[in-house]
Amino acid sequence: ATPFTNGLAATHQIAVGGAFLSDHKIVVGPMENGQITMDGNPILTSFPSSYAEPAWGVTLNYNGEGKLVDNAQGHLEKHIVHMDLPLGIHLQVMRWANHLNVRITMAPREGGQDGSCGNFNGNAADDSTAAIKGRIGQRVPACDLLFHAAAPVGPG
Repeated sequence: ATPFTNGLAATHQIAVGGAFLSDHKIVVGPMENGQITMDGNPILTSFPSSYAEPAWGVTLNYNGEGKLVDNAQGHLEKHIVHMDLPLGIHLQVMRWANHLNVRITMAPREGGQDGSCGNFNGNAADDSTAAIKGRIGQRVPACDLLFHAAAPVGPG
């Protein structure tokens, strides 16, 4: 939660990385106190701008184009990072003053997939928090963390 979300949770940063990005890491933070980095180095520092690493299958565009996940900030200027990544994964990260909104678009993976948003099998009934934790556990293993510290989980 932030002072700007009336006690509700908000996304402050998103990191994408791992083996499918040749062990590189992209991090996007909000407008006022975050930046956009690749492996810790600032990228997309002007607006609009673009960045590509063809050898890794990565193309990033930073502009004001795209559909919002909701219209709550529809009256504000859009600052959107579009990530075209390997395996046909596309992220659209909407940067606001103090938080982010994220839209992830991808095709189902052969052999299945699972994560915090569910298992992409078309059955919303098995995508509850309890069901997901039962399948994949409550935490990402420390060796797979993309941030330096785990966020606290629980009430308060």
